Amino acid sequence: MQTVLTTLFFHHDLRLVALAAVICALSAFAGISLLGHAQKIGPGRMRTVWLAIAAGSVGFGVWATHFVGMLAFAIGMPTGYDLWMTLLSLALAIVVTGAGFWVATVGNRRSDKALGGAIVGIGIAGMHYVGMVALMIGGNIVWDSTLVASSLILAIVFGAAALLSASLGTGVKSHLGGTVLLTIAICAMHFTGMGAAGLQNCYAIVSAADATPQHLALAVAVGSIMVLLTALMALRLDLRDEKRTALEGHRMRGLADAAVEGLMVCLDDTIVTVNASFRALVGQDDAEVTGQPLSAYFDSATCSALLARHNVAVEADLMGPNGVSVPVEVILREVDYGGKPHHVVAVRDLSARRQAEQHIRFLAHHDALTGLPNRASFNRHLESEIALATRQGQSFAVLCLDLDRFKEVNDLFGHPAGDVLLRRVGQSLLSSIGDKAFAARIGGDEFSVIIPDIGSPARAGRIAERILDGFRDANRDAADGTMISASIGISLFPDNADDPQHLVTHADTALYRAKHDGRGIYRFFETEMGTAVRERRLMENDLRHAISRQELHLVYQPQVDIASGLVTGFEALVRWSHPRQGQISPNVFIPVAEESGLIMQIGEWVLLTACEEAASWTSPLSIAVNVSAVQMQSAQLPEMIAETLRKTGLAPERLEIEITETALVRDIARALISLRQIKALGVRIAMDDFGTGYSSLANLRAFPFDKIKIDQSFIKSVDSNEQSAAIVRAVLGLGAGLKLPVVAEGIERLEELDFLRGETCGEAQGFLLSRPAAISTFAHITEGRETTIEGLGWDIPTPLRVVS
Repeated sequence: MQTVLTTLFFHHDLRLVALAAVICALSAFAGISLLGHAQKIGPGRMRTVWLAIAAGSVGFGVWATHFVGMLAFAIGMPTGYDLWMTLLSLALAIVVTGAGFWVATVGNRRSDKALGGAIVGIGIAGMHYVGMVALMIGGNIVWDSTLVASSLILAIVFGAAALLSASLGTGVKSHLGGTVLLTIAICAMHFTGMGAAGLQNCYAIVSAADATPQHLALAVAVGSIMVLLTALMALRLDLRDEKRTALEGHRMRGLADAAVEGLMVCLDDTIVTVNASFRALVGQDDAEVTGQPLSAYFDSATCSALLARHNVAVEADLMGPNGVSVPVEVILREVDYGGKPHHVVAVRDLSARRQAEQHIRFLAHHDALTGLPNRASFNRHLESEIALATRQGQSFAVLCLDLDRFKEVNDLFGHPAGDVLLRRVGQSLLSSIGDKAFAARIGGDEFSVIIPDIGSPARAGRIAERILDGFRDANRDAADGTMISASIGISLFPDNADDPQHLVTHADTALYRAKHDGRGIYRFFETEMGTAVRERRLMENDLRHAISRQELHLVYQPQVDIASGLVTGFEALVRWSHPRQGQISPNVFIPVAEESGLIMQIGEWVLLTACEEAASWTSPLSIAVNVSAVQMQSAQLPEMIAETLRKTGLAPERLEIEITETALVRDIARALISLRQIKALGVRIAMDDFGTGYSSLANLRAFPFDKIKIDQSFIKSVDSNEQSAAIVRAVLGLGAGLKLPVVAEGIERLEELDFLRGETCGEAQGFLLSRPAAISTFAHITEGRETTIEGLGWDIPTPLRVVS
C-alpha cells in the first residue's frame, strides 16, 4: 500500500491525475447510465446498438484514463508509446467491457450482473497491462506479483460491485453508487498496477525530442470527454424520445381503453395487446390474453373469415367469462404497430342490441304494460284456431272482457294506479284460464280470450265465471284501493260465426248486453242482441258528431213562484234533432252519452250555450243546468264552470246547477270538494229528483245545497194518492226546517197545483205552467215586457207575473 501511495503522490503529476480522475468518473457515469438504458430496452437490434455505444464510450474513457495517468507518471527518462500496442489496449478495453455489459444485460439474476462487472474489471486490467507493454523504454520492468494480483482483484471486485449496485434499482442512488464503485475499480486498478511496476533497471531508448509530450494528455482528455459527452447526449435524446413515445403510447392506450369496442392487436393470429374493453368482455387480464391465438376466443370459421376478408364486419360468438359466449361484431384491419405490420381486430358487443331486437320483437306481438299478446297476435291466433277447429271438427269460444268504470280509477287514483290495475287484471286472467287458453290485451281496458275445444257452451260459462271469481279474489289482496270489475261477452265457433270478424263482433255485442244488464256478469251472444247493439252503436256514432253538425239545441221551461205567480227563472233542457230519426228523447241518448263519455262534451256545450243565452236577457232571471253523474266525477268541473262564467259574463248567482243524489254517491269525498268549489264561485246548487235513488238526510246536511226539487213521480196524482201526499208534505216540511226552498217538478193538472199551493210549496214547473220551448217563445218574459204568463194561452186561475 505504501508503494502505491508513494508512486501516486511522488511519481505522478497530480494535475494530470486529477484530469484522469475526472475522465474516469465521467466514463463510469456514462457506462452505468448507458448500461441501464440498454437493459430497459427489450431484446433486439436497438439493445445491441446501445450496448455497443456503452462499450465504445466506456472503453475509450477507461483507456483515456489510463493514457492520461501514464502521461502523469514521471519515470525520469524520455518515453514513448508503441502505436499498435496502444490501439490494441484501446480495442481490448472496448471489446471486453462490451462483453461484460452484454452478460449483465442478458442475464436476469444478480450473479449475472456481478459476473458482467467482473468481466468489465478484467477488461480494465487487461487494457492497463497491455498499455504498459506499449511503453517504449529499455530494460525489463520488474513486476511486484502481489500488487499485480491486488490490482486485478480490485478491478474485478469493484467492477462486479458496481454493476450489481446499479442493477438494484432505477433511481439516482443506484446510478451514483454504481458510478462511484466503477470509478474506484478503474482508479484503484490503475494506480495499484503502476505501483507494481519496478522501473529501476530501465533506461531511455527514446530521445527527448521523440518523447510523448505531456500536453498530449490534454488532447486525449478533451477527446475522451467529447466522446463521453456525445454518448451521454445521445442517451439523453434517446431517453427524451422514449419518454415522448411512452407518453404517446400511454395516450394511445388511454384512447384505446376509452373505446367502447374491444380492440386486439395481433401479429398474424397471435394476440400482442388488448384494450380494457376487450379484457372486460373476456374477463381476463393482460397477462392471460397476451400471446393467446385468436382461436382461443373465436371458432375456426370466424378466424378464417377475419384473416381472409379485411375491413368486412363479421358477426360471431366470443368466448366470454366462464365459457359463456357473447354475441359480437368483429372487423379486422391492417395497422403499423412498433414499426411492423399487425392486425387490429375491433370487437363490438352486440348483447344490448340483441336484447333490444328481442324486446322489439316481443313488443311487436305483446302488450308492453301487461306482457300479454296484443291485438295483432290475437288476430293471428284466432285465425289459426279457426283453421284447427275446422280440420278437427271442434268448437271454441271467444270471450271479450271490458273493465267496468276503469276511467273512474284513472280519475280517482291516477294513471299509475290504472296501470297497476291492468297488470293485476293480466295476471289474474292468466291464472284463471289455464295453460291451453289464449289471453290478449286488445287495447285500453279491453281484453280477449280464446278457449279451445270447449265441447259445450257450459264450459265457456264456467271459465267466464272463474275469471270473474279471480278478479274478486284479486280485489281482496289489493292494497291501493283499486277494484277490478269486468263484464264478459261470449261468442261460439261455429254456432255463432265461422270467421274472425263476426266471432269478435258477436262477443263484443254480448259484452254490451252484459254491461247493460248490470256489469260484473257474462252473457252469451244471442241473435236478437245484434240489432239492438248495432242501433246503439249507430246512435253513439251519430251522437259524436251531433254538436259539430248543430243537431243539438236547447229548450227552456220556466220555474214559477207559486205564491206570487212570478217567473223566477228557466231550466235549460237539451234536445237532439236527428236528421233521419227526428226528435230523439233525452231518456234515450243521455244514457248512451254517459256510457261513451260523450256527456262531458255535451254537458260543456249545454252549460256554455245556456249561460250565453241567459247573459243576453234583460230580466235577471236564473238559469238552471243539469250536471250528470259522469261530469261530477271530473275534477275539472269547477274550473269549467268558472271559465264558462268568465267567457259569458253571466253573474254567478244567476246560475243554478242541478245534481241528482246518484251523482254524489259514486265518490262522496270528491263530490263534496267539487260542490264546495262551485259554491265558492257564487253558483247555486239544487238537489234534483229528491226522493228517488239514494235519498239521504245526511246528504242534505253534508252538501251545500240551495234548493230541493221533488221528483215528478211524487207530484203525479198527489191530490188523490195519500202516500204521495204524505211524502210531499214531509219533503216540504224538511225544506222549511232546513230553510231550503222546494221546487215541485212535473205539474200537469190544476188539482196538483192547488194541493201544492195549499201546502205552501215555494216554486213549481211543469206542462200545466209551460211546456219546454225555444227561448224565443219567452222573449216577452226575458225582455221584461210581460208581467203575467196569461198571454201564453194557458188558463191558470191566479195570474202569473214575471219577476221584475
